Amino acid sequence: MSIEQRLERIETLVALKVKDVLSVKEVAVLIGRSESRIRHLVSQREIPHYKNDMGQVSFLKSEVEAWRLGRKVQTVAELDSSASTHIAISNLLTK
Repeated sequence: MSIEQRLERIETLVALKVKDVLSVKEVAVLIGRSESRIRHLVSQREIPHYKNDMGQVSFLKSEVEAWRLGRKVQTVAELDSSASTHIAISNLLTK
């Protein structure tokens, strides 16, 4: 990677800190994939995105970050709490 490419990447990363709406190029930098991979994810409807009337694709940074994380895996404490709540509600309904 050339120095110019590195500088451009650094500038993009700095700009991403203050932006809420991102372009294909910015999402590619944010998640470390190529622009063509991002376009493929868009075409397959695998990444949350928006299209305006002119067909331009945009992304909400918060949605991309949530998508990147994937499904949350609950801790044992969270599972226990959820199970206890479910049991308590079941007991109330059967009385």
